[in-house]
Amino acid sequence: MRVHGPRLCCLVVAAALSACDAGNESGGSDADAPPSTATLSGTAYTFNQCAAEPEQSQCRIVGATIGIVELPELSATTDSKGAYRLDVPIGSTVTPHITASGYRSIHLQTLVADRDLENLNFQTPDLQTYASLSLLLTLLGHPVADVLGCTIVSTVSKAEVVGMPFDSFRIYNPHGVPGATASGSPSLPDPIYFNEDMMPDNSTTATSEDGGVIWPNVPPGVYTVSASHPSQRFADFVADCRIGRVINANPPWGLHGLRG
Repeated sequence: MRVHGPRLCCLVVAAALSACDAGNESGGSDADAPPSTATLSGTAYTFNQCAAEPEQSQCRIVGATIGIVELPELSATTDSKGAYRLDVPIGSTVTPHITASGYRSIHLQTLVADRDLENLNFQTPDLQTYASLSLLLTLLGHPVADVLGCTIVSTVSKAEVVGMPFDSFRIYNPHGVPGATASGSPSLPDPIYFNEDMMPDNSTTATSEDGGVIWPNVPPGVYTVSASHPSQRFADFVADCRIGRVINANPPWGLHGLRG
């Protein structure tokens, strides 16, 4: 049978529409669907030891548990290089935390996982180091009152560390931007800055090249922490302060420098 002119065109169009509908029914549009999860990733390492250790593995914390305050059903375990990956629902509010034998549990800042978040590292003090820092702060007149509030720590860091792989980051020193001051909203107590020897120092009124800043004895609450500098801008971060928490918003997150 011969098919003529308009009838042939109608048959061709109908066949094309049928093929398109079949593609949609088979999931052909899935590639255009937005992602349903965001991946958190980073490395757990020992506070104040990585830069001094010749072997990369000696400062990494293996077998630590990484959890999310807001999503307690999710967790990950750090591997032989101290690294972890954890998928969370896209758009989730997340406060990552670490638990490891022989180390003080710490929390990171609170973020929104609207995309993959890389280099969410845990700069984690071992119990002896934490006890020494607590004693030093007490001698400076700032006892660490875990039963009354929380401790917030951050580093006012250079923009160059953002996106830096951990192997490069751990040997990049100093991280800090000197001459910055830090504050919070609602108002935080006066901060204590770390000197060039990486020690809390009551006599300093701004950051050193170490960049460290700490607020002990912070009343519970949600704080937006920021830093000011004559010529450099920095990212803010959110600290969800609860009784007993140590929040270490460490590089390359926390009070990191902004480019441009």
